[in-house]
Amino acid sequence: MKEIPKINFKCFIPDVINNFPIKKTKPSDFKWFKKAVEDYKFNKPLIHTSKCPGIVSILNFGWIQYSYQDFTIETNGDKENFKCTTEIDQKSLPNGDLIHDNISDHPPEQLEKLKPFPKGVLHTMIKIQSPWIVEIPTGYKLLSMPIPYNDDNRFVAAHGILKDKNWLNIQLFWYKTNSKEFVKKGTPLCQYLLIKEEEVDFVINTINEEDKNNLKEMKN
Repeated sequence: MKEIPKINFKCFIPDVINNFPIKKTKPSDFKWFKKAVEDYKFNKPLIHTSKCPGIVSILNFGWIQYSYQDFTIETNGDKENFKCTTEIDQKSLPNGDLIHDNISDHPPEQLEKLKPFPKGVLHTMIKIQSPWIVEIPTGYKLLSMPIPYNDDNRFVAAHGILKDKNWLNIQLFWYKTNSKEFVKKGTPLCQYLLIKEEEVDFVINTINEEDKNNLKEMKN
């Protein structure tokens, strides 16, 4: 029997595994989606957001990484500097020499200087240095991405693709540039999708009559 590939998430802090593990995502994790489900009970149009196949599918696909501790990010309006406080001094924990502080940064010269950020985004990227690593099975890659349709609009995780063994650090675009924001433990930070590493050819064709007939049976 062929062995099923396994992705292995490992953490330096046992309490994090017990209380805030990386886990499979599901639509019911999101407050807004629960609201949509309730709305559908009383409002059943032909098309409803809670039944959208694209949204439901991506909210059922992959894993979510959460903040394991409370932290605050304070910005002063200059769109570059910030102050942070964390509930736990991660660097003082066992293996702190490996996992370092929970919050670090990438200054503007590392990315914003090269690729200007959208208006209203902090020019410094906030880096969450997590206690997690991942071992990705051979033949696969791991897409690190923002949580689609997230409840929280204060930040957006950066995209990236990982292979083999990697730290699961999260780079955040911060959208609050003149405020003090409290991020509660258990807040979803990013989503991971496993992608099979294989070559796929592609073609481009004009839609024919058979395609048109098939499309008439599909809901747009």
